[in-house]
Amino acid sequence: MGLLGRAITAGAGHRKALETISDELFPGVGDVRAKQWKFWMLLVLSSIIAAGGVMGDSTPAVIGAMIVAPLAIPIYGVALAAVVGSARGMRDAFGLLMTGILVNIGIGVLAGLVFFDRIPIDENPQIIGRTAPTVLDLVVAVATGLAGSFAFVRRDVSDVLAGVAIAISLVPVLAVVGITLGSGEFDLALGALVLFLTNVAAILVSGALVFTAAGYDREAIQASPVIRRRARVFIVALVIALIVPLTYSSVRTFQREVWVGRVQEAAQEWVDGTDWNVTGAQYVGGTIVLNVIGYGDPPPADKLREYVRRSVPERIPVRVVEDYGSDEEL
Repeated sequence: MGLLGRAITAGAGHRKALETISDELFPGVGDVRAKQWKFWMLLVLSSIIAAGGVMGDSTPAVIGAMIVAPLAIPIYGVALAAVVGSARGMRDAFGLLMTGILVNIGIGVLAGLVFFDRIPIDENPQIIGRTAPTVLDLVVAVATGLAGSFAFVRRDVSDVLAGVAIAISLVPVLAVVGITLGSGEFDLALGALVLFLTNVAAILVSGALVFTAAGYDREAIQASPVIRRRARVFIVALVIALIVPLTYSSVRTFQREVWVGRVQEAAQEWVDGTDWNVTGAQYVGGTIVLNVIGYGDPPPADKLREYVRRSVPERIPVRVVEDYGSDEEL
């Protein structure tokens, strides 16, 4: 904590007082009515923007939703309450977080039920990219959460919060959870939910570290040791519980990349000496899609099947897409 604490407290007057940061992060402190209106207006709008951006594969819309979304505030509020032992702060922040999550998912479910898919769900990169979290996502999220916590604690670095909001995806991931639930893709919904919980756990861990290093725990007047202990046990248990699915997903992702590479190698052997070329391969919706381009008739498909099945299991379907659009299942 020494180095982190010095970085937070360096410079007279730059570290925020506990009263100031409590007013920013605890929903029940200060102008409660104004906070509620602001939170719900921004949450609903960001949820709608995120759902539309995800379904239409619009990266600018998704980024806009990340910047507008206020969902990180109650998460940091839970982290601060855990550090200072505030029962009221914990209750208010956690309650706002849970209702915000339900509203965000609900809007996504409505989008998945009502609107037609502009892009098939299993081919939409905005969805697929958020349904297979790995341990690397947790590491990146912790680093991002540290940056966000540091920005909240220091008066002179609040301008990085927009970048933090973009780096740690909350509302778009919940939009994916809702959209996939509304579309009946429950496995994808579970993967997106795990990613969201990973980001939440990262914010809680990093927030607790930074707020403790800032010395807020020593400033708390009416601290509850029970709240502190239970909150810290919950955070540790959440991280441990997420390690298992994240590790499993990491192994699966690595294995898929290996299979994609082997399919490309087999395809290259298949087209050698012909007027055909391999333009790429990717894992899409449980199938490895191989793209090839050339002139005249392609090489015999039986040969490609033989080359592929030397190193890729039969249970992994491979689809060949030729330049003129014909598909063939191997």
